[in-house]
Amino acid sequence: MFFDEVGRRNDELAQDGSTMKNGKNIALIVCAVIAVGATVLATFQGQSQKSAQSKSQEQATQIQEGQKTEKQRQHGKLFKHSGTKLSDIAARQTGDVEVEEGVGLMMILPQTGPQRPVFRSAVCNADAVVIGIINDKSSQLTEEENFLFTDYQITVEEVIKNNAVAPIQVAGAITVTRDGGVVELNHRIFRAKRDDFDPPLVGQRYLLFLRFIPATGSYLAYGNGTFQLEAEKVLALGPAARDEMIKSGVSNPLSFLSQIRTFAGKSGISKEKSK
Repeated sequence: MFFDEVGRRNDELAQDGSTMKNGKNIALIVCAVIAVGATVLATFQGQSQKSAQSKSQEQATQIQEGQKTEKQRQHGKLFKHSGTKLSDIAARQTGDVEVEEGVGLMMILPQTGPQRPVFRSAVCNADAVVIGIINDKSSQLTEEENFLFTDYQITVEEVIKNNAVAPIQVAGAITVTRDGGVVELNHRIFRAKRDDFDPPLVGQRYLLFLRFIPATGSYLAYGNGTFQLEAEKVLALGPAARDEMIKSGVSNPLSFLSQIRTFAGKSGISKEKSK
């Protein structure tokens, strides 16, 4: 499930503070029978989300070769992708350059015995869980220059679970990074996308399950732990999280956030909210 992703990424950060292995094949299919109805509905909802977040809404960051901040250099080391350098692709074609990383096949296993609620496990596995608004973003090339990543500047509205190592302040700002983004380099547009992570949008409000990056004091976001909060609905940016929300029948923002706060409270986690 999607909470395994945050645990896996935490293990990778712990093993090597500067390198994150980003597996392209999530798992093998071991069960041929799946819930077709839920899968179709999740796909439909995912397509609706992607159509709402069109290319025109994600603005390109203008960058220059070799010019990065130290924080960007550190974040660029986190994301490992196979493939040709984006500049080499650009040299062989005209127009925009776009690369996309697909989602591997999901492993479906039979469940036995009582299961912990998925979102409760997600709260427990995250270093921090916050609600905030994206104020700005900046995309850059990864260290190997074959993909992009994006740093987001977020103003925190509420801390549902705080980071014990480096506490987050309500109304303060944090940097959250993810792989994928859009840049303009040498008058060319480059786009890098992940099938399992729709791009967050500047100006929107999100619930974020985060992992701490000690090297920069920033946080790692992942698609199945990022939720756009609208007036009457919640949009999960990752496919596994969308599927889980369909199964749980929770789509109202107030009900969903109440559930997350309850799970945080049962874990003995203190909560802070802007007044």
